[in-house]
Amino acid sequence: MNIEQTKEAIRVMQAFVDGKEIQSLAPFEEWITTDQPAWNFTSYTYRIKPIPVLRPWTPDEVPLGAWMRNITNSEYRWLINTSSLDDTRKEWLQQCEHSTDGGVTWKPCGVVEEAK
Repeated sequence: MNIEQTKEAIRVMQAFVDGKEIQSLAPFEEWITTDQPAWNFTSYTYRIKPIPVLRPWTPDEVPLGAWMRNITNSEYRWLINTSSLDDTRKEWLQQCEHSTDGGVTWKPCGVVEEAK
């Protein structure tokens, strides 16, 4: 390991000591959360488990034609017919949810991203 790799290993190991969730990755596999990491840096890559972050839609991501409803008054629904302004999309994220299957399932008005 070089110095930068060692610093990253120390950062991840300290996060584990501090109670954060750690994930491991073996070659050609998926990230797996582990509560007892082996710290085998030759065969595995380790990281602090990312925390998902919800952000407002961009204009291109707004699902035009989907149903939207206010979280506090779920009886009132309307169709999304505009990508709207940035401030409006931020309000939608905080106050509304949307459905692309005619109201069977409802999801937040935004995009879930992994925090870095």
